[in-house]
Amino acid sequence: MAMQQPVRVDMEALSGLEPIASLSRDQIQQLIEQSVWERLNAGVYLFHEGEADKQAIYLLSGSLELSSRGSDVVRLFHSGSEDARHPVAAETPRRFSAVTVTPCEILRVDKELLDTLLTWGQISAPDEEVVMCEQGIITVNKGQWLNAMIKSPTFRNLPPANIEALLDRLEPIMVQAGDVIIRQGDPGDYFYMIDAGVAMVTRNPDDDEESIEIAELNQGDTFGEAALISNNPRNATVTMMSDGILLRLAKGDFIQLLEQPNVHWQDYALAEQEIARGARWIDVRLPSEYQQGHLPGSLNIPMRDLHKRAQSLDNGISYICYCETGRRSSAASFVLKQYGLRASVLRDGLKSVSAGLLTT
Repeated sequence: MAMQQPVRVDMEALSGLEPIASLSRDQIQQLIEQSVWERLNAGVYLFHEGEADKQAIYLLSGSLELSSRGSDVVRLFHSGSEDARHPVAAETPRRFSAVTVTPCEILRVDKELLDTLLTWGQISAPDEEVVMCEQGIITVNKGQWLNAMIKSPTFRNLPPANIEALLDRLEPIMVQAGDVIIRQGDPGDYFYMIDAGVAMVTRNPDDDEESIEIAELNQGDTFGEAALISNNPRNATVTMMSDGILLRLAKGDFIQLLEQPNVHWQDYALAEQEIARGARWIDVRLPSEYQQGHLPGSLNIPMRDLHKRAQSLDNGISYICYCETGRRSSAASFVLKQYGLRASVLRDGLKSVSAGLLTT
């Protein structure tokens, strides 16, 4: 029997779990809000061998039994152990069946969301940077920009290889209370995100002289994308209620960055042929993920270290990047190409590789 309840796990409970521990507090909070906490009785199956679900399951309390068909070996999995810092038997498709042997508490996390948060969290961004804008010199925090943008459904689907370009093209502008940023009926020209300040969204219905207040926007909120995507006129007016700083992105950049960049994808069979001819695997996951299972002979260079280590790589060798899904590795290949290196990406990441081919 399972009881699904709102997640009641706090930050500290997740801070020892891998790879969640590498996320920022804001990202961990996002993950908590979109995860499922369950209390299970003994004898309940979490999953069966051969299933291909999209969940990372963490054991928070209790004990599990892992077994596989054709083997008499049964493995026990206890909360609080080193193994329990990682998702339970995370390979896809599942190599084991997992059943509770005591009452347990588990956390079900969406693998795609976790991988997206890890990708954004591993992108390098200075905490503070001094830049020029139309109104003069301004200090910005691009790390905070990243934390705010990942909350936007629009940018959560941004191709990972374009994240750094997005940071470079966002333009900070200083605004004052009373400034009309976009006006209902005008053509769309920019996408905006509030870095500091408060704005009000109003709409003037047809044949009505009175504007209706729709919403209040605060730090981290975004607006203006609807008109850029649809090519329709602005459907509302946004006015600043206080002085502040906005980040804006021109329509052309917005449309271009949402498109997939030119990434060279490789299926595993062809990638293996390249490896046999002298290419090298680069595993861009965190060391804790790498230790759980990686391709033989691979270099482990996490995304956060790529800029630092790219200059020491051999430009006479081809590199094939991989991660769990292909998301982080596609961004990694883009970084390596900036340093004149030949880089491609394993299509679908380790999901496309038999777990038996991995080493620890």
